[in-house]
Amino acid sequence: MGYGSKLKDLLEERGMSTRQLAKAAGIAPTTLYTIIQRDTNIRYDMAIRIANVLDVPIASICDNIPYDPANTLPTLPDMFADSNPDFYKKAYFSNRTLEIAKLFNYEEFPTLDRLIASFYVLDDNARQEILDLMEMKHGKYDDPERVEKLKKI
Repeated sequence: MGYGSKLKDLLEERGMSTRQLAKAAGIAPTTLYTIIQRDTNIRYDMAIRIANVLDVPIASICDNIPYDPANTLPTLPDMFADSNPDFYKKAYFSNRTLEIAKLFNYEEFPTLDRLIASFYVLDDNARQEILDLMEMKHGKYDDPERVEKLKKI
């Protein structure tokens, strides 16, 4: 089953037409019709918009999530910076960050919240220092089971 078939099944489950999805996601209807009819791949930038509209994990539509080969974090397409940033923030958070947060135990949520808030208030140099320190810790301290779980997101 290709991406077009997955998308067609999701639309049927939601009782939504291709045209309705196209309008809500800001994608040309002909593009979506082509993906469904030919059962072709979906570009990541389109998949994230579709996943956000359908309120499903991006992996249920597309597994071609662009990753930086140096680590497990996905890169964002350039078009994210130029268009509606709030839309893409929500989609990115829903399809990536929220899925990572779900891997934590409930008792760890306050620590996770504190980590994010503390990181946010730092200037760019301090943020980079923390990322560099974390990078040094990888390899020696990575939990193989957690690494595998993260790869699936």
